Amino acid sequence: MLNKTIIDLNAIKDNALKIKSKLKSGVKFCAVVKADAYGHGAEMVASAIYNVVDCFAVALVEEGVNLRRAGIDKDILVLIPPFLEDIQLAVEYNLTISIDNEKMLEEVEKECERQNAVIKAHIKFNSGMNRLGVGLNELNKICKKFKGLKRVKLEGMFSHLACPENSELTKRAVDNFLLAKSTVLCYNKNARCHLSASGGLIKGYQFGMVRIGIMLYGYKPFKCGFINLKRAMKVYAPMLTNRVLTKGETFLYGDSLVGRKYKASLIRYGYADGGLRISGQGLIKNRCMDISAIESHKNFGKLVLVMDNAEKEAKARNTICYEVLCTASKRSERIYLN
Repeated sequence: MLNKTIIDLNAIKDNALKIKSKLKSGVKFCAVVKADAYGHGAEMVASAIYNVVDCFAVALVEEGVNLRRAGIDKDILVLIPPFLEDIQLAVEYNLTISIDNEKMLEEVEKECERQNAVIKAHIKFNSGMNRLGVGLNELNKICKKFKGLKRVKLEGMFSHLACPENSELTKRAVDNFLLAKSTVLCYNKNARCHLSASGGLIKGYQFGMVRIGIMLYGYKPFKCGFINLKRAMKVYAPMLTNRVLTKGETFLYGDSLVGRKYKASLIRYGYADGGLRISGQGLIKNRCMDISAIESHKNFGKLVLVMDNAEKEAKARNTICYEVLCTASKRSERIYLN
């Protein structure tokens, strides 16, 4: 028996509508469905919110291809610049690619000529996160390179905020972004320049487009009263058996002894299923690969709720809800509510 993951598509659509209501006129809504829509199922999520959003974003070319094959025909921005071996698919499936060097731009132009195609590209700009992207000193050069091309069109420029809740760091990043924006607009006055993900939107930065991921699925990147959201994922697993443990016995892996009497229930949900291994709220000791132990539960043989609040789960294990959502539904049958 597989675990069951319930995904509420109505909740995701409702979240998307609330987010859209906060956008200024002319600001595009890009739905981030990378990492299989943060574990919720990219194709199903994209189809559910297709009529609410303007476009989609993924991390990998392969993710964009999967959306195209599922019938998604709106723009799909690939946030990570592609490897050389990915260019053919990116062009074939009309994906909007990220560019951070001239060599890549030349290779994309060649592939477009080979396929007799034209595609859009966004420059990935490094506004201070120092992960990917070109710096201000390289930006003018790469923009000039676009002007000499016929098949790769400069449609936009984007960057990321490292810590939107930190006002000083964010101001520095925004200042760099605005300088980059003014450069890009000299080459294409209609270029769509975008900086904000969920955190940036909460802080009031919209620009030409916002890229919203975590809020679609019912969570915020930090505590705030921006809007009320509905959590979309619940994970259930079957209970296997009960154990009565006395003080001084061993239990599960490791040599630590039980410190008191326990009535324990064993659940068929371990770290191979996506649960985080380290013990936290509700768990007795660490998870095994396939099994977790909780305080006694009466529903033997039935499904037990093992995750419905990724934020609470993350806090108990000193991580973030993004990680919990991306892993929580491995080895699980997804059931969609719509």
